[in-house]
Amino acid sequence: MKRLLIIVEGDTEKNFIDKVLAPYLYTQGLKEIRCFKIKHSKGGLSKYSHLKKDIKNCVFENNVLVSTLIDFYALPNDFPQYEQAQKIKNSFDRADFLENAIVEDISKSTGKSISNLLPYIQVHEFEALVFSSLDTIISLYDTNEADFEELKKVIDTYPNPEDINNDPETAPSKRLQKHQLIKGYNKIIDGIIIIETTGIETILKKCTRFNSWVKELIEKVNE
Repeated sequence: MKRLLIIVEGDTEKNFIDKVLAPYLYTQGLKEIRCFKIKHSKGGLSKYSHLKKDIKNCVFENNVLVSTLIDFYALPNDFPQYEQAQKIKNSFDRADFLENAIVEDISKSTGKSISNLLPYIQVHEFEALVFSSLDTIISLYDTNEADFEELKKVIDTYPNPEDINNDPETAPSKRLQKHQLIKGYNKIIDGIIIIETTGIETILKKCTRFNSWVKELIEKVNE
């Protein structure tokens, strides 16, 4: 069984791995999971080169599977094959294409075949997972703290929260923060509380691409 190492974009994603995803993966038989934020930056993913350096520093460790958790929204345009990816209309297909491009780029730059790298780009961004359960949000907030009617419209429109669009005005985080679907929303605090209360099982059922990644993590760790 391999060790699992996940490189994440920021504090929110790290909290999610540590508090929600890792405990679930342990119940699925995984033995060792480690997570760290992208280094060589002042927070977030500002350049692909920062992520690339971290991947290269880890992927040749003994008996390890390396993955990522980064947002598709506002992805830096220095990602490998970024321009080609923009021609792909389906967002899931575009994210798949970029994930494969990362593997190809690391393989090419190191001159080695990479079989233990499984990049994951969350469509469209981490905050999509927050929209997995209206009942959870209702249980945590009062009517003066959250716009339940508008939240219901969004959730009904997008049965899979990962389909919530990528527009700078209506991306998941913008709906929550700028449009105050949850007033004073803080992704590090509110986001994790909502996701923890919702439960990983519900999120896996609602977010199909995220679910596929989790299943593949389990399979590849056990190869």
